[in-house]
Amino acid sequence: MESLKPPRTLKFYQLIKFSTKSGMNLNPTGTASPNGYLGTGIYRTQEEAEHNRTLETLKDSEDATFHVFELEFPNPAYRE
Repeated sequence: MESLKPPRTLKFYQLIKFSTKSGMNLNPTGTASPNGYLGTGIYRTQEEAEHNRTLETLKDSEDATFHVFELEFPNPAYRE
């Protein structure tokens, strides 16, 4: 039996609020991920990010839009 190899990259998802009410602002937004805190609006899965985008849209009183971006980082545990 062999252990699983670490992936070459890690993917995270960032939720950004775009507002033009007080100028053109891009702000990370959202709540902490239930799977551990990675930072404001950063999620381990796309499903978590999409769920939080829906929650933020429902509670937003401004005319703002929310965008989810996929971020890909090199995995420090990966070795060739």
